[in-house]
Amino acid sequence: MSRRHRSPHERKPEPRDMKRLLTAGFVSAVLCMGLVPAASADTVGQDISRWQGSINVNALGSFVIVKAGGSDIGYYYTDPMYVRNAKSVRAAGKQLGHYYYNGYADPTDAANSFVNGLVSYQPGDPLVYDAEESRFVSPAKVMAWVQQVRSRLGADANVYVYMSSSVARAYNWSSVAASGVRLWVANYGSNNGAYHGSPSVAYWDKWLIHQYTSVGRVSGYNGSLDTNLARSGAFGNGTTTTTVPVTVTTVSTVPHGTYQGYSVAQTQRLLNAKGYQLAVDDYYGPGTRAAVRDYQSKRGLTVDGYAGPATQASLSGTTTVSARTYTVARGDTLSRIGAKTGVAWTTIANLNGIRAPYLIYPGQTLKLTGTTTVASSNRTYTIRRGDTLSSIARRLGTTTSRLAALNGISNPNRIYTGHTLKY
Repeated sequence: MSRRHRSPHERKPEPRDMKRLLTAGFVSAVLCMGLVPAASADTVGQDISRWQGSINVNALGSFVIVKAGGSDIGYYYTDPMYVRNAKSVRAAGKQLGHYYYNGYADPTDAANSFVNGLVSYQPGDPLVYDAEESRFVSPAKVMAWVQQVRSRLGADANVYVYMSSSVARAYNWSSVAASGVRLWVANYGSNNGAYHGSPSVAYWDKWLIHQYTSVGRVSGYNGSLDTNLARSGAFGNGTTTTTVPVTVTTVSTVPHGTYQGYSVAQTQRLLNAKGYQLAVDDYYGPGTRAAVRDYQSKRGLTVDGYAGPATQASLSGTTTVSARTYTVARGDTLSRIGAKTGVAWTTIANLNGIRAPYLIYPGQTLKLTGTTTVASSNRTYTIRRGDTLSSIARRLGTTTSRLAALNGISNPNRIYTGHTLKY
């Protein structure tokens, strides 16, 4: 997915239909020359996000699937190029799809965030749950997201799940496939830009969209692109051809959510405890993002504007101990890995959501332990002019009595500018 390029370890399947291969190979070759092929049973298109910048969508294939946003950073966000990309694709007369990179958030709430933010949506547009990272993936999460999207946009909404062919084999997706969720599968083969053949897709009868390379090229764009083959019927839900945009009822327009137990409001309180002056409004807007970036730069953290695990640990005075991991080597089995690492293979399977113990592959990273967060005693607040113990308590998300007890304060009305409080 174009959030970042992947290099999945995929098996190259044998071609099943020479006519299809020749047609697809011709389409791919034409696209590599910078030309968009004529309409056919199989059509070529790309998926794009902010990583492609202000790309000229007119140079792209007959369809474009654009990143709408996600929650993999812990908070709901909209891809900064989504509005521009969606409107440009629609204006160019190309078929449009929308994908959502789900993360830590509750999948039902995430589906509302996705639907609320849809731009230039028309019935029949693919609506995609991006099941790209194993820590966010399970059939239950995908179905919860799908059911909420359908409840908002109709039972015939053209809903997809995106995954690699290895993920398609690693879980029991029978209930998802049986519910009518369509498949957009990633399988790159030798990843040389040419179409290499149709991958197997386990629980689905067939794929509708195949992302077959991450190094596709088009004229006028100096970079690699995720390139896809779509089968006839991939766009449109089979019950409508209308082009009238759907009116979406807004549930909430305020970004919110949690990240490993921290709400946006709690992040704002923790920043205020470090001297910032943020309104605790549960909105992860420009002011909060700027404060996070400033805090990160002063603490030697990665400056990205997102209050991820390292930033949260620093803000809250905790230390996060990362999980032990193991990279699967050729010939490994779970039992062999267990013997090498001293961790029971059943524990490894549970930690990594592996339902079938034989479905592991070389290069896969497995967790051997979970992450742990250790409390620290260095959370302090320096009293500023105009502070009261009650205002400090509100800012820090605690109580006046707790602050008084922790700091041996007998008279809550008597505190001094410059003194340090533990909390």
